[in-house]
Amino acid sequence: MRFKIIRPILFVAIGSAVLMACQSPSVKDKIENDEVIGFRSDDEAMNAAIAKAKNSLDLFVQAFQKPKEGYEGFALKLAYHTPDQSLEHIWIGNLTYINNQFTGVVHNSPVSTKEVALGDTVLIDKQKISDWMYLDKGILRGGYTIRAMRDQLSEPEKEEFNKSIDFTIED
Repeated sequence: MRFKIIRPILFVAIGSAVLMACQSPSVKDKIENDEVIGFRSDDEAMNAAIAKAKNSLDLFVQAFQKPKEGYEGFALKLAYHTPDQSLEHIWIGNLTYINNQFTGVVHNSPVSTKEVALGDTVLIDKQKISDWMYLDKGILRGGYTIRAMRDQLSEPEKEEFNKSIDFTIED
């Protein structure tokens, strides 16, 4: 994802674990090809989703530290700078949490940022977190940016999106 005032935000999909949708050309094609999805930095729904994720990060930390049966797929989305001064948001998985510090592995191939590469192990700066997610017996917890993208779909696109993912998003 990229972030810059009045510039597109690019959201990167996370392989088969988290699939995202876009307004055009074809939602189905974007999802199936794990393509980068762009949003403007002034997109109110996306900015609200990022704020909600940041404000609820403690819920993620609690669930990660004391996972219940059925909790899996923990991931954090981080914003990385790009050469054009925007931001690219990338999912980080395989998390560990020691001394109040997350580390994890980059799960997306960056498109523009040079700060990280697919497979890199990174120390997570909490200020860079733009979303979090995990599955609770197959139900998405968190994933606010995913929800914001899904909410912008037409009903037929939303139905197709829901069929293409291997988890449930409760409204």
